[in-house]
Amino acid sequence: MLKNHPILLCFLALLVVGCSNTEAKENTESVTIPFAEALLGTWETVELEATCSTYLGQDTTFHQLVREADWGRVYGSKPARTLYTSDGKLKRTYYNIRGEMTDVTNGLWKAVGEDSLFVIEPNTTMSYKHELDGSRLTLTGKVDWDYDGEEDDDYRAVLRLVSKTN
Repeated sequence: MLKNHPILLCFLALLVVGCSNTEAKENTESVTIPFAEALLGTWETVELEATCSTYLGQDTTFHQLVREADWGRVYGSKPARTLYTSDGKLKRTYYNIRGEMTDVTNGLWKAVGEDSLFVIEPNTTMSYKHELDGSRLTLTGKVDWDYDGEEDDDYRAVLRLVSKTN
């Protein structure tokens, strides 16, 4: 029995090291925050793209791409900012080039499943697929961009987290 004792000690030592490595590995893995919690805060729309295959009900394709530098230079405005709050409300504020508020849209939001965001705004409801990569949020979906009554327009928006709230 004494002869096997060093082997038993080595086995126990390996077992302890193996268990402690597993625990350390579990402690260092990143914790995934639910999307509904990660969304809370103010997000700035830095890029927007819409493609309408039947623009205003006509057989005409319309494509619009607004990049971050275009807001001021092309459109004379600053990017809109949307505040998502924990009570399921949102407030999107629009600004002119001087940073003065020009319009506000209030609405409701809800995370649905693993990858969808449902939004209700005055006179419209929208459902987006979302991809969250740190402080960048990409929303994609079919919307009525050209206000022709049909949710048949491809939409993509990229937002940047400006400030976090709880």
